[in-house]
This record gives sequence, structure tokens and C-alpha cells, in this order.
Amino acid sequence: MKNAMLVLSLLIGMVLANTWSEPVAIVSTDAVELTGGPGTYNQVVDSLGTLHFVFFSDHETPGNREIYYMNDEGGTWSEPLRLSHGDNWSHGPSMAIDALGNITVVWYDYRLEYPYSDLYWCRFDAGTGTWSEDLPLVVVPGSGQVAPLVLAESDGKVHLVWCDGRHGDNLDFELYYRFWENGQWSDELQLTDAGRYFRWVPTMALDGTGNLHLFWADDRGFRKDWHIYYKKLASDGAWGNEIDLGRGAPQDIAIYSGHLFLSQIHSVDTAWDIPNADAGIYDPGEDGPTQVRYSVKNLSDPDDVWVIRDKQVSALMSDDVKQATLASCRSGIRLVWGQGTQYHFNLYQATIGLEGQSAPDLFGPILGDNRSVSLSHGPSGDLNLIYSYTSTDDSGWDLYYRHDPIPREGGFDGYFPPRIVLGSISPNPADYSAVVSFDVPATGNVEVAVYDAAGRRVGTVFSGTLTAGRHELAVDTSGLRSGAYFVQASSDGVSASAPLVVAR
Repeated sequence: MKNAMLVLSLLIGMVLANTWSEPVAIVSTDAVELTGGPGTYNQVVDSLGTLHFVFFSDHETPGNREIYYMNDEGGTWSEPLRLSHGDNWSHGPSMAIDALGNITVVWYDYRLEYPYSDLYWCRFDAGTGTWSEDLPLVVVPGSGQVAPLVLAESDGKVHLVWCDGRHGDNLDFELYYRFWENGQWSDELQLTDAGRYFRWVPTMALDGTGNLHLFWADDRGFRKDWHIYYKKLASDGAWGNEIDLGRGAPQDIAIYSGHLFLSQIHSVDTAWDIPNADAGIYDPGEDGPTQVRYSVKNLSDPDDVWVIRDKQVSALMSDDVKQATLASCRSGIRLVWGQGTQYHFNLYQATIGLEGQSAPDLFGPILGDNRSVSLSHGPSGDLNLIYSYTSTDDSGWDLYYRHDPIPREGGFDGYFPPRIVLGSISPNPADYSAVVSFDVPATGNVEVAVYDAAGRRVGTVFSGTLTAGRHELAVDTSGLRSGAYFVQASSDGVSASAPLVVAR
């Protein structure tokens, strides 16, 4: 049955139209190449449209992972440039670029006192066109510092947040903060003091007025019962209070048209494993299915007021959602995530806004396992997608790139045109009949049909005119063999598909 569902998912990916380019392997060796996931700033586009990218790999010496930098200028990727020289394990790089083109890269590194890690950094000087040597930044003997995040303001000030294990024998992590300004780093500031367990997978963003918005996952109440916490650094330099936003794990942030959009991962279980700090990822393991959601905040509202909270995007199925990245583009906010089962992951996307969201589209079968996915937006409103992939196991991860030059239709206000949306198919699996529900945005011609796993049309459910609103139709499956199918509803040139399994 799992194989049938995989074939079905691949077929849906071919049927649904999208404007993404074909995947290009930007780093592909017999070794391991990994990068950070949503909200880690592993890729950044500068004001001239050049895409900058950092990752870690052991392709030079197996088992010795180092930090590397690449850029894509005019469609041509540079060769990887090695930034770290620790001859041990260097992980989790984050990158920031200011308006002058100066680049700051921070990562965590095991060269000094394995198994404890420290923060290292290096910097590209746009004036001289040279990289500095890699230098220690935060060193606390006997404890680990991991998951650093850096973010630059246009004037060159760089903000740094990281998870620090100095307070609990490397089993409890708190968040710390520093900033780079006028050629030097500030003193450390401890941001949290929960006293036990983890402050984890932070993500942050700057708004147009100079406020820094910080989110992280926190299980201070009960081990592995993750909640999303929020804290704001005002433009005057004052940190606000922590706010518990409820269960879940933050993934990525986009600022758009005066609003903050936050992507999230939720689990059906109370206790669940959230990240693997090596890549800043969510790895559900055996903790049950997970789901993509998002929240929206009007930046002019008080810190504890949200316009939308925990809006569901992906269906709650038996699949795992590993990550959910988002970015603003010409059509509003695009959300991309990986969903599936081990070695059978696919890429999904949806457009989200203040008045709702589009139906999830499967646009990229991976045919293997997925460990990280991240988006960035270019100056013309285009999108860049980078993800890691392996077809077998942890011995051969590669990095792939895709570009969307013409985002979907829509305006700068984050709204998008209504489209036909498939709701549910019940029962599913079905034996001899099922009922499909769907929403029609406007009165017009609608066609609903059933296709098999090879893309052959095997039945017509309905073809004719329907009024706007919710509709339910019976699907006769009595003449279908057991296996994987999908139901496709079409109206005005726009289609939506959903899987249907027949089992007897």
C-alpha cells in the first residue's frame, strides 16, 4: 500500500502545474553535504540579486565536516570555498549580508574540546574582497554552544542568537545574544532563564522599523512538550517579555505588507522529538504524524495579539512533515515543506494570506529522503529553493537547487485569487464507493474525474455546471481494482487533486 501511495504522489506532482525549474545538483559527491533548514539563513540574496549559500560537508576528508561557501551569480554557481579549518566537525552555518555586501558567517565547531562545541566565525570584507580566517567567537569549556543565527541590518550591525548549554551539564540550553557593531562584538546577554530542558531551533527576522522578532521552541513545562515562545528586541535596544504562544515548533518567518508570517510544525503527540541540531531540522522519528500550520501578526498590534493563530495547511495524515519554510514573493507568501515517509518524501507548496490559503500542491517528488529545505526571495520577487536529499541513507546527501522566476498570480497585499479546493474523500481507503467534497469559488463549468497510478482516466464523476460553494459527489469505485488512484477536480483551467485508495 505504501508503494501505491508513493506512485500516486508522484503522478499528482506531474499533473499539477508549477513554474519551478528542474532540480539542479549544486553539490553532489559520494560524501555528505548538508545545510540548515527553515529560518537558519543558510541562503541570502543581496541587493544585486546574487544568491549566497553556506553548507557543511566532509567531501575533502570523510568524517571531517567543514563549512563551505558558494554563490550563484547570473545562473552560474561558483566552486565551493572552504571557510573553516578545524579538522574536526563544523556544523550549522548561518549567514548575514549587509547593504555594502559584507558577509558574516557563524557556525558551531568541535575542534577545541570534543564532544563539546564552540561558536566560530569568519567575515568577508566587501571593500577588500577577502575572507578573514576562522576565529573562535563563544568558547565555554565543558559545555556546548549550538544552532547560531545571524541577521544583518543595512547599516552593518549584525545580530547573533544561539543555544547555550553552560547552565545544565550540556543537557539544558538557554538562549544568548550578542551583536557586531563598529568592528567589534558586544558582551553576551542571556535572553532566557527557564532553568531546565531546552530552548531550541530559534528563528528571527527584522521588520521595516528596526524591531527584531525572535521565536524558539521551548519544553520548560514538560520534557519534549514543545511550545512556541516569542520575544522582541525593540529598535531602541530594549528586549520585551517572553510570550508563550502554545504548542508547536517555529520554522520560518517572512515580513510582508506590515504583517509577520510564521510557519510552524505541530505533532499529534504531547511529547515529540523536534530538532536535530546538526542541521537545525525537525526529525519526527517515531513520534507520530506531524502537520504544517502558520500564524500571522499585524506588526502594529501589541506583542500578544495575533491576527491568525495555528492555521492548518497540510492534512493530518500518517505522513511526517519534516520542515516548513516560507518567503515573500510577487504573489504574497509562499510556503514550502517536505512531507512523506522515510525515503519517500515529496515537496509541497501553498500560497497563504490573510483571507485564507490555496490548496497544497505537490510540485517535486524527491524519490528519497529529505533533511532540509529553505527558501529565499530575490529583488524581483522570484524564489530560490535549496534542499538536501539522499536516495538511500546518511552516507550520500546531496544539495539541490530550484528557481521560480514567475511566482503565482496575486497582488502585493498578500491575497490570491480564489480557486477550486478539494476537501475530503471519505472513506479513504474505500471499498465500493466514496464521497468527495470540494469548494467551487464561482459558478462555472466543473469536471471531476478519477485517474489511476499510470495517469489514465478511469472514470468521470461529474462534468457540468455547478454554483459557487461546497459540493459533495459520490464516487463509484465498484469497478476499480484495489490500488492507488487520485480524484482531480478542474474549473476554469485550475485543478486540484487528492489521493484515493481502493482496498478490498
